[in-house]
Amino acid sequence: MNQLLLPLKKLIIPFRVDAVMPNTLILILRVLTGYLLSFVLAINKFGTPWTPKLMGLELFEVSDWFIKLVEQFGPPFSQMPELFAWSAGFTEALGGILLILGLNTRITPFFITTTMFVTIAFRPLNESWNIIRTFIFFCQGLFFMGFGSGKFGLDYVLTRRNPIQLHF
Repeated sequence: MNQLLLPLKKLIIPFRVDAVMPNTLILILRVLTGYLLSFVLAINKFGTPWTPKLMGLELFEVSDWFIKLVEQFGPPFSQMPELFAWSAGFTEALGGILLILGLNTRITPFFITTTMFVTIAFRPLNESWNIIRTFIFFCQGLFFMGFGSGKFGLDYVLTRRNPIQLHF
């Protein structure tokens, strides 16, 4: 069984950083990024348990304005805008939670980075769109794909030989 899980384990093992200060900085950036994705950006476009009632979104429901925005991206997004809007909202909401926990931190940012790349490449430019924020999340996704969660994440705990004993 361990031999079957070895490739997956290699994907989630964080980049080895032994010092406390870099791990603390990775933790702060990871939690801040996850919080902004899940609790600031996703709540107005995707229904989560923490979405305020005034947004009028049920659990896992996508807002109409976001579906219309995705439809403007052109083909293939205009063919199935509900699916693409739902997947983008779900990626932001769940991906942010996984980043906060430091769980699956090298795979999850791939989906976040892909979502941000699609937004950068296909969203129509207008005065109301801030490309800088999207580009920052894109770069943070690339960072976490490379570094992983650091020692202060669940990935580190799960990939240790003895998960109970942490070595700092």
